[in-house]
Amino acid sequence: MNKTKNTLILIFLVLAAIILSALIGTLTQDVGFLKWLTWGESVGFDAVNLDLSIIDISFSFHMQVNVLQVLFIAAALLLYKKVR
Repeated sequence: MNKTKNTLILIFLVLAAIILSALIGTLTQDVGFLKWLTWGESVGFDAVNLDLSIIDISFSFHMQVNVLQVLFIAAALLLYKKVR
């Protein structure tokens, strides 16, 4: 039970960090001296097709990572260590 609780706390903190960083990143993207927080790159791969003659499946994965997200996720992990 305790391990499940710790896992749920970790998931909550990481998701909260991602959502807060997206919100703050959107609010600060037009502020000149905070623009560096929204600098980032897109990581992923384009469509990979699997054709089984009956069904055609396409897979793709893209994730955009910026400085603010990395900082917030690191803060969430540090907070998790203190809470746990």
